[in-house]
Parts: sequence; C-alpha cells; structure tokens
Amino acid sequence: MGSLSPPFNTPPFAPIAGIRTMFDAMQVLRQTCVSYGFRCFKVITLPAKKAGGDDKISTLSTISSWPPDLIAEYDRLDLARNSPILEQLRKQITPLVFKVDDVNNRRPVPEPDSAGPLFARYDLTMGVYFPVHDFRGLRHAVSFMGDREPLTVEELSTLAMFATMLIERISTISASDLATKSVLNARETEILQWTAEGKTSSEIASITGLSEHTVNHYATIATQKLGCSNRTQAVVHAMRLGLFK
Repeated sequence: MGSLSPPFNTPPFAPIAGIRTMFDAMQVLRQTCVSYGFRCFKVITLPAKKAGGDDKISTLSTISSWPPDLIAEYDRLDLARNSPILEQLRKQITPLVFKVDDVNNRRPVPEPDSAGPLFARYDLTMGVYFPVHDFRGLRHAVSFMGDREPLTVEELSTLAMFATMLIERISTISASDLATKSVLNARETEILQWTAEGKTSSEIASITGLSEHTVNHYATIATQKLGCSNRTQAVVHAMRLGLFK
C-alpha cells in the first residue's frame, strides 16, 4: 500500500499495511474489534441482486468471528431471507448503526420470536455495518457487533475509514490470488499436487508417463511462476491458493 502518513500510521490504520493474507486480515480485524469493545466482526460480500432468499450468512461472509453455532442456527432459521439489514445494505452507502431488537422487530412474524433470543444468547445487542465498494465494483460490508455503548461520531468516522482501507487491501489480495491461480497450467498444477502428496520426481514420472526431466522442468516453471525459491515453497503457496482439488 506504500507508506502511510498521519493519522494513517496509527491504530487502527497502521496494521492494514502489513496484511498479506486473509489470515492477516482476520488478525487485524480481531485486534480492532477488541480495541473498540465489540464482541465479534464480519466481512460480507453482497450479490448485485437479491438471490430470492437463497443467501446464507455463511456463504456471504468472507471473514467472520461469529460463533459457529450462531452462524449455523442463523442459516438453519433462514434469517438472511428477510434480513432488514441485508436489504438496506444493498441500497445504502453510509454506515448503518443498529440495535438488534429494533432490527428483529422489523422482521415478519414469527421470525422475531427466534431471532431475538438467538442474538441475546451471545450478548449481541447492537452493531454497525460499513458498506464499501471495491475497485471492481463489488459491494462489501464490514460489521462489528457487541453490547457496548453507542459509537461516538469520532469512532464512527475512524471505523468507516478503517473499513474502506481494509476492503481495498483484501480486494487487492483476492485479485492477486485469482491472477496467480490462472498462471499455472493443468500439468504444472498436477506436478505440484503429486509433490504435495510426497511423490518424488521419479515416481511422478511413472504416474504421469512423462520423463523425469520433463517433470522437473514443469516443477521449476511452476515454482518460478508462483514467485517461490524452491519446490517446497511452491507447494505450500499453491495449497494456500486452493489450487489443488
């Protein structure tokens, strides 16, 4: 991202420059969430159009610290179908601050009877969503939820800028990963996958019907394309990118 100038060289902005992976983004979000007194966070990507009630919070979420049981129950109850929050996020570009009870009361009967106790079980009484468009035009939202006092104007402004910078960073990483995935051809990917399974070049040659020299050639090319210094690093990087089926 380049060097940051004040106030972006201070928390919560400074750590964003160090994000290289989605795991890094998760750690930065967790740190920010705790610093502002929230209980959990979530980053979602919204489809351009409502998918006829087929949306699940588990599939919309890019990064999330929601308790697994909360996510499972939310989706089991199909609460995304009539979510006033998700519907509003498709139209709104400013921060969306809400009280959980107010949102649940806007749901059609009998959803409030199940949604209310579900969020209360995890002490989630309020929250905020920050809608952000990335450079590809995709609509995302960064959210924080908990049971703290209402956000101050300064906190709201700071977190809105944090969300914008975070999505920019995450989107850049995602685009880079997609570009990398398209770099390797099928044979190069296959060689790395056999290597990941512990096969030697000689064994891979027997399996694929290639010469050992050709196997090593494909492995070398794949390693170079992934920007790695050796075959082991290339295998690890390919695994992180999800290249192996």
